[in-house]
Amino acid sequence: MKPFIFLIAWFFSTLISFGQGAGLAGRDKDRVVDSLTKKLYDNYIFADVAQAAGQHLRKLQKTGSYKNVGNPQQLAALLTNELRGVAHDKHLNLWYSKEKAAAAPMDPAAAAAQEAAFMRHMQRMNLGFPKLDILEGNVGYFKIDGFGPVNKVGETCTGAMLFLANTDALILDLRGNQGGEPEMVQYLASYFFDTVPVHLNDLYYRNKNKTDAYWTIPVKGSRYLNKPIYLLTSSATFSAGEELAYDLQTQKRGTVVGATTGGGANDGVVMDLGDGFFVYMPEGRAINPITKTNWEGTGVQPDVAVPAETALAAAHKMALKAIIDKTPEKEKQFYTKALETIKK
Repeated sequence: MKPFIFLIAWFFSTLISFGQGAGLAGRDKDRVVDSLTKKLYDNYIFADVAQAAGQHLRKLQKTGSYKNVGNPQQLAALLTNELRGVAHDKHLNLWYSKEKAAAAPMDPAAAAAQEAAFMRHMQRMNLGFPKLDILEGNVGYFKIDGFGPVNKVGETCTGAMLFLANTDALILDLRGNQGGEPEMVQYLASYFFDTVPVHLNDLYYRNKNKTDAYWTIPVKGSRYLNKPIYLLTSSATFSAGEELAYDLQTQKRGTVVGATTGGGANDGVVMDLGDGFFVYMPEGRAINPITKTNWEGTGVQPDVAVPAETALAAAHKMALKAIIDKTPEKEKQFYTKALETIKK
């Protein structure tokens, strides 16, 4: 599988169980810090930040700051906070799994069962696409809470876009979107551009000295062209959810409505630190082909800043006004009537 752009909490919640752990001996704590520091030096996207973070952890280790940490969960939380304090990277995250610490290597049958359990969890979320609607005035609404693997969720996304194909404007609700895979962002975004490939995003990896480029690709069904698109955001919009908003905003293909997003643009993977400890380690960074930068630490700035809870109504009104402006006089009544309904 291609690397995720920004792995999300819901993607992992069914795979890792967070049991209560026993007390930690000093050597156990040292082993975790040693493993984490090496992973930072070898993999973290910014080598200078990795050095600073690693040195900070070593200093805490030498001064006995971990001495009174009572259990693995506390150690994971402490290390996460200390890392973020230096790196200012919200993707950096440690956790402990009691079951993983005690488990033997997973056999194929167990792996298949885990995959099946994960897919059942995904299906209960309708694969990250929990709501689809056509609002007053023929405005489409698509709520997207996460971007799963294309081979698992792409067909459902295609079905949604087929359903929305005849609407006059589209609202993509990303207010609860915590991220997912870059290929799914690429797939959905491709519906909004013509067949000539458009360069959406790049991901650069330090440890491989490699850049993966993401362009629009062929999609099934009709493309959603020459119609206004609005993307709803909140402070909870994160990772790949931010990427879709940023990609369409910078390409001037969508209007971002709502609040500034969470600010996580570093791509990573889960790494096993041993003894039941895991870290999500950013090892790549997004580079937008237009801005030559990304939204890390700053978030995606909305084109129209409104409280997240009122963003849907605001975008719906904007969509109707945009449609009305391009509609022949004799056909406007349908849309003006819908606009009056929203204003009430």
